[in-house]
Amino acid sequence: MESQYKTLQTIYTITNQDPQPATYQCRPREIILRQFQDWSIIQQHLKLLEEEGLVVTSQKDTLIITITIAGIDKVLSENFNYQH
Repeated sequence: MESQYKTLQTIYTITNQDPQPATYQCRPREIILRQFQDWSIIQQHLKLLEEEGLVVTSQKDTLIITITIAGIDKVLSENFNYQH
């Protein structure tokens, strides 16, 4: 699995408990706490994922990351060893 998809899986894990995961506003610290990678690497992953239309990022008081429906579908279709 390409590394950016591990980051996508992490974002999905953070958001999937929300009734509307595609509207959950994920913050960088939530990702950093779950991945053992430097923030600079995670930022590269987010850029690649955004280019693929799997996440959307926006700058508010902090960076906000939202997973798209396509991102959710990607995680579920790739079967990233996610336990339902």
